[in-house]
Amino acid sequence: MTTHIVATSMDIAGLIMGFFAFEACVGMYFPMIGTMRSKYLPDSHRSVIMSLYAIPLNVLVVSVFLFAGRLGTAGAFAVTTVALAAATICMILLRRRRSQEARRNLKRLGSAFRKTYYAKAFSNKARPRTRITNSSMIEVVKSMRMSVAY
Repeated sequence: MTTHIVATSMDIAGLIMGFFAFEACVGMYFPMIGTMRSKYLPDSHRSVIMSLYAIPLNVLVVSVFLFAGRLGTAGAFAVTTVALAAATICMILLRRRRSQEARRNLKRLGSAFRKTYYAKAFSNKARPRTRITNSSMIEVVKSMRMSVAY
């Protein structure tokens, strides 16, 4: 018995568009993961950490291949979907944590800026009634960098 698969041009167009979307996602993944690795993993421990994270991934891939007969195509795609959903959730949590840290750092910078500006610009304890100009802000930020760097 011979099975013939007939595909319409609409099926092929959808398949090609899906392939292009997949390739675009994979093309964005590698530069982004490289940037994240360099940002979050110290150079001295990067290879060890990446090797440890590769173990569960390899176990997942090998188990899907071993049970491909039982899982079928739909089961393999279900496992892939669950893994991608877990990665998406982790990325959202990481982004949320990063934005909270950024807000905290901005508050710290603002309070440090005010303390430094008022300490340098005014010798008395009274709060000044003058406006802070861009040039004075740049001056204070430069002095803050100098005090942090040295």
